[in-house]
Order: sequence, then C-alpha cells, then structure tokens
Amino acid sequence: MKSSQMKVSDIGEKQLIERIIEKSRTCSIHNPADFTDLDNKTSIGDDSALTNIDLKENSYLVSSSDMLIQSSHFPQDMTYFQMGYKSVVVNVSDLASMGADNIGFLLNIAIPKDTLIDDFDDLICGVIRACDDYHIPLIGGDTNEANEIILSGTAIGQVDKDKALMKYGFKEGDLVCITGELGLAALGFELLNMKQLLKNNLFEMVDLEDKINRAYEIDSTLCDMALFKALKPDARYNEGHILRELNTDENRITATDITDGLASEFYEILNSDKREYQFNINQPNNNQFNNDSNSSYSKGIRIYEDKLPVEDEFKEIANALGIDYLDLFLHVGEDFEFLFTMNKELKDQLENELNFYVIGEITEKNTVEIVLSNGTIEKISSKGYQHLK
Repeated sequence: MKSSQMKVSDIGEKQLIERIIEKSRTCSIHNPADFTDLDNKTSIGDDSALTNIDLKENSYLVSSSDMLIQSSHFPQDMTYFQMGYKSVVVNVSDLASMGADNIGFLLNIAIPKDTLIDDFDDLICGVIRACDDYHIPLIGGDTNEANEIILSGTAIGQVDKDKALMKYGFKEGDLVCITGELGLAALGFELLNMKQLLKNNLFEMVDLEDKINRAYEIDSTLCDMALFKALKPDARYNEGHILRELNTDENRITATDITDGLASEFYEILNSDKREYQFNINQPNNNQFNNDSNSSYSKGIRIYEDKLPVEDEFKEIANALGIDYLDLFLHVGEDFEFLFTMNKELKDQLENELNFYVIGEITEKNTVEIVLSNGTIEKISSKGYQHLK
C-alpha cells in the first residue's frame, strides 16, 4: 500500500516512533550524527533521553512546556509541516526570552487514527526543520490517539544565573521596548478567518469579499506577509542571546515573549515585578526594601501611539476590514516578538547589535496607559487571548 493511502492506524504506535527516528535523520539538514551520538547530543529512541550537558554551579537548567490543540491553535489553512514547526517555535520562544541556550526538545503527539501517513510525515518534518533552525535536537516524546491533533512540546535549555532574563527587576524610567512590528500575525488570522467564512459559505456576508479585496488593493505584499506570519511564526532566539549578554545587576534587562497580546504581557510583567517586590519586603533582613517608607507597589507602564512601529498601510487595511488597528497591535498575540525593558544608558549600545523599538517607559503611576496621537491618555485593558475563557 502506498504511503499516500496509508493511515496511522494501519501501522500503529511502534512504527510511528520508528518513522519519527527516521525523519530525525532524513529531514535534518545537519549531520545525522548530531542527533544520535551519545557523546554529542541525544539518544532518541531509548527509554529516556541521554543529553550530554555540562551544567556549572552558576547555571540554571531552563525548561518550558506548551500544548497546541488543532481546533484552537492551527488555522484550517495551516499545513501539517507548519503545525510541526510551530510546536517547536512556541517552546523555543519561551527559552529565548530567558536568554537560554537550547539543549533538547521533547514532543508528545496525539493524532486521530485516520490521519494519513504522508500528513504525519509532513508534521514530523516540520518539527525536525524547526529543531534544525533553532539548534535544538529532538530527544524524545510520546504518541497517543485523540479526536484532533494535539502537540505538547517541552524545550530544555541552560543559562548562567546572573544572565537570566526575568520578567521582574525594572525601575522607574526604564525604557519599554519591543523587538519587531506587532499585529501582523493578528491581521493574518483575521484574513484567514474571513477567507474561511467566505469559503464555507456559513452565512451571507455581502461585504466580506469586498473587504478582503480592498485590503489587498491597499497593500497585497503586507497582506501576504501577515498570512505568512500567522502560519509560520519565528522565535527570537538570537535576540534573546544579545539581550542576555548586556544583562547585569547594575543594568538589569527584563524580557518576555509576546504570545497572548502586548497589553496582556504588560500586566504580566507588572504582576511578576509586584510579586517579587512583595516577597522582598517580607524578608526580615532585606533592608533595601524594609527601610522604604513607601511600602506599596506603584509601578506602571506608559506607551505612546506615535512611537508604535505601525505602517500607514497597516492602519488602512485594518480600517478596511472594520478593525481598530490598536486592537490588532495590543490585544492579539502570536507575534512571538519580545517585550523588554532596559536602563536608558543601554540604548546606544544595544542599537549597534539589535533592531528594536522604544515605545514607552516604566512609570510610578500604578497604571498601564497609552498617549494617543491627539494627546489623549487612555488606560490599556489587560484583554488578551486566554484559554478556558
């Protein structure tokens, strides 16, 4: 039987695992020994992963796990290869935002038993290609059956303790920055959703096709870029390393990846910083905090509309689709760029090594706000994507 006609139920779990091991060699663009040599990287296919690491006393082992469910995370236009690729990206992004070096990746896969073998192979090749791109070997995992595709990955890395990029530790006056243009993935998801509604003819939307056509008339290249960003995201691995090297006790850099929306991440880093502050003031020997006459936490964030890296064409396309462009920029995630803060003194030095945008600063106003182009100041809500909501 040709593989294009075979389903995963025709061969079973054991042979699927053999295919994963085979694909870890044949789909890799690197030397196959990089993924099988016990003295080098991994022992994929054994009962447990053996990974050769040299953790020093001043290092953290960094690990992150993320689950992707087909109906929630994979648009209908996403290929199996892109599904597999994304399962690595979402986990590597978390390691990258900590400044970690990658060590290994484990992936648990649950799939319907009528999945075609060719589709399964494409999914695994997407995983392997992403592992190649981010220099993180696939070292193991598990397979199971489900009614839809579920990919649960775990990424493992290493970072020196004094270089780890945390969410907390910023000070009043620190710059609030992002590594790239936001909102493109959100725009891509909107276009994909509209196209799917049009394709399925779920209900009459007379102006839906006109909106899509208008968007492409404004800037077809930007629309295509948005679709690409939604279907094949990238992690900011190199950027994490650059920020890590500049991170010191004197000039603390904090960072997080933007997955659930920029506004949501604002509140995440503030809550993290607040927890750390409250922990420190409760320590009996921490004079730095106990001698502070103002024991209440009051940090906030202010950003400026005029500083946001948004093209005019992006605003026009959002308007043509009937969407507030700031909603796309602030309240929808999946961009996988970094939100980070840094001391003003680091700005000139970092500009020589990294493309980034300063969009605001840390305040002591205990609020998250935006200064609009007309001078109006508005509070930014924490609205963002949340599971189980």
